[in-house]
Amino acid sequence: MSVPNPDAAISLVDVHKRFGDVRAVDGVTLDVAEGEFLTLLGPSGCGKTTTMRMIAGFEEPDAGRILLRGHDVVGVPPNRREVNMCFQHYALFPHMNVEDNVAYGLKLRKVPKEERRRRVAEMLEVVRLEGFEKRRPGQLSGGQQQRVALARALVNRPAALLLDEPLGALDVKLRKQMQLELKRIQHELRTTFVYVTHDQEEALSMSDRIAVMNRGVIEQLGTPREVYERPATPFVADFVGVLNAIEFRADEVRAGEAVMRLGDGDRIVAPAPDGRIGGAAIVTVRPERIRVHTPDEPVVGDSRVSGTVGQVVYLGTLTQFHVELAGGRRLIAHRLSDERAASILEGDRVVLSWDRDDAAIVRD
Repeated sequence: MSVPNPDAAISLVDVHKRFGDVRAVDGVTLDVAEGEFLTLLGPSGCGKTTTMRMIAGFEEPDAGRILLRGHDVVGVPPNRREVNMCFQHYALFPHMNVEDNVAYGLKLRKVPKEERRRRVAEMLEVVRLEGFEKRRPGQLSGGQQQRVALARALVNRPAALLLDEPLGALDVKLRKQMQLELKRIQHELRTTFVYVTHDQEEALSMSDRIAVMNRGVIEQLGTPREVYERPATPFVADFVGVLNAIEFRADEVRAGEAVMRLGDGDRIVAPAPDGRIGGAAIVTVRPERIRVHTPDEPVVGDSRVSGTVGQVVYLGTLTQFHVELAGGRRLIAHRLSDERAASILEGDRVVLSWDRDDAAIVRD
């Protein structure tokens, strides 16, 4: 049986939750460190929001334990847990000004008036809303309202802040700005953040660690770089970012690498540190790791495959090449949108290459 980390801010131990015949959360075990920014990432219906709601106390697990700073809180009502929750809909009181909205929780806790004022002023400074104290929510932008909601959730100094897709209502540009602001606020306050999103870029840009969920279980838990560069399962590989996946059959295994030969000098090389590949395997490589060569250019890289450009997509700073290979395979490669990229057109023959360590073998 799993033993929770006594020093963790939040521990989940073999937590289960069903809704009828649906296993929403199926044996999740997870420790969240003090001051950590952890993201629960996954598609709709994967169990991430149900997991967060159980931490908050809005749902109770059917089995398992949930501990906040070492204390089991299963059965403890939400208002008696040391966590606050921030939703996509800010739920600010429209008849109250910013100062009163932020102070609301402190008033319920009967914090003295002078202490309330001091803590509200400190929190408005953290979220960069000094001078907005007397404005009402209707006089604020979406991003400013989101900051008020954050200040209200954080002013009570919770052990952890739970954020359920809080940026979903913002436009793309403001959303990116708020991602930076959220990370800055979390870093400054060192409060534990547990963040729920289906947006991979959001998770990668803000998190210390990411728990990728699918069908009620955590398929991979790791740093953004680990999850992106070394996906542990085919689902993670497919869900996080744009990825090329190639069915892999090793023709040779040697010195920590596996080689699949494709003929005419083409080959795919992938790391095999244990010297074994096993049954069905997939080699994955990110588009930005693939070099695109014209036939007259020297080819650098452990893996190399030849093909024909089927489609060219201009993405601003990047140009995306969809390259058709023999056997019906297709790979996507990215290059900076420079003059060399502009010279490669649909129908051109190209050679793609990448380094061994930029590929990963994922087993079904």
